[in-house]
Amino acid sequence: MSIRPASAFSSGADSLAQRARPAVIALTITKHAPIFVILCLPPALWALLEGANDFALTLFVPSFVAAALFAAAYRTSLPDDLRRIEALITVALVMFLGAIICTPAFVSLGMPIHAAFFESMSGVTTTGHSVAASTADWPFAAHFLRSWTQWCGGLVMATAVLALLLPAGVPTQRLGRAGIDQGDRISSTRAQARQLLGVYFGLTVIMAILTMIVIPDWREGLVLTLSGISTAGFAPRPDSLASYSPLGQGIVMVSCVIGSVSLLTFVMLFQRKPEEAWQLGSVRRVLIALAGLCGAYAGLMVLTGTTSVGVIYRELLNLISGLTTTGYSTGPMPTFSPALVILMIAMLIGGDVGSTSGGFKIARFGILLRTVIHAMRDARLPRRAVNPLMENGKKVEPETLISLLALLSLYSTALFLLWLQSLAHGLPALPALFDIVSTLSTVGLSSGVVNADLPPDLILSLTFAMWLGRLEFIAVLVLLAPRTWRKRS
Repeated sequence: MSIRPASAFSSGADSLAQRARPAVIALTITKHAPIFVILCLPPALWALLEGANDFALTLFVPSFVAAALFAAAYRTSLPDDLRRIEALITVALVMFLGAIICTPAFVSLGMPIHAAFFESMSGVTTTGHSVAASTADWPFAAHFLRSWTQWCGGLVMATAVLALLLPAGVPTQRLGRAGIDQGDRISSTRAQARQLLGVYFGLTVIMAILTMIVIPDWREGLVLTLSGISTAGFAPRPDSLASYSPLGQGIVMVSCVIGSVSLLTFVMLFQRKPEEAWQLGSVRRVLIALAGLCGAYAGLMVLTGTTSVGVIYRELLNLISGLTTTGYSTGPMPTFSPALVILMIAMLIGGDVGSTSGGFKIARFGILLRTVIHAMRDARLPRRAVNPLMENGKKVEPETLISLLALLSLYSTALFLLWLQSLAHGLPALPALFDIVSTLSTVGLSSGVVNADLPPDLILSLTFAMWLGRLEFIAVLVLLAPRTWRKRS
């Protein structure tokens, strides 16, 4: 009789743990193959019309392969017992494969393969970091590809298959819970996916029209909106938003703010339920965060001698870009530490839950603040007093707090390890920390550290960090964990 050694991380729940079934995951990904067609075909057609035939070919090939795979598996149904772990892995792999299949297009533009993979991952994760040496000679189809991948990564990759292809049932519900926030607000996952996708498309059209009115080149207005509404940040000009008019910069930033609000808010507004939309709290949280951080940032600039209204306006747009995790910039990042710290705080917080933005999320940050207040209040109460932690009139469940603690721990660990790697390469400490926070929060703002001259190993680490940050760590870690695939002995 053998005795197993005790493990500090073992749990009685391990005996109930389900493993992932590779065949089921392969089928589920194949069912998502139309997403890859959506991702590649429009930029391919644009490139063909522009005469960039080699660039178009690199996108037509994966479109054809994805369509063929979907046709082959069309009549095969997903199993009714699709497991939660399989849904999480599918979401992670769909995003990873989306970055893989777009990589050859960037290689065709002359980028090394590791840099091309970084550029592609930056797109599908809605980050907006770039390590392209020069984009001035690119066909405009390449700029459209970058913004289009960001728009798809913002919501389409999580909802299109649920909304348009999969039938109602357990597999669709499991995939919805893995890929869509606030899933209990609408009666069915499929209905929710359709409504969110419709709102996302509608907001994009509205803001694209407004942006194209104020931006001289309609093509630039289109790609700026695609990136803005997905809170991404790729811009067709090397200086991001700096060379556009103040009005154009402001309109683009409105798209970013809209993208940082829970899309469910707009679903309720279009359903003529303004009171429910306000009670959801997302608009209120975003406005409070914007007002607080912008006030502090403007006050800091005035105290340090900046009185020009134009300069303050441009710097506040940078701050809004950081909070919404968009990554557009109206000029270089500030060099003095207090301003960089405020920008880093904004990027750490991010937009709200249910939006296309990254970061820790405003609602979650609010819960963490409430735990501090709750602990202080609890110390003043009698021992047997009942004092549950509340959020919007509802009790905060232990599972929510566990998820928040796990996310905070994983984010901090990844941040520390990437910072050590950056310091080992001799990069300046504070700018490196700024760019790593920007990467993990899928922002895209840069102090100049992320560029074409980065060592390949650091580029690949940051590529992995974007994937981690966009999926909020757990899905990727579950995918990579050996226990996910190993049978119980």
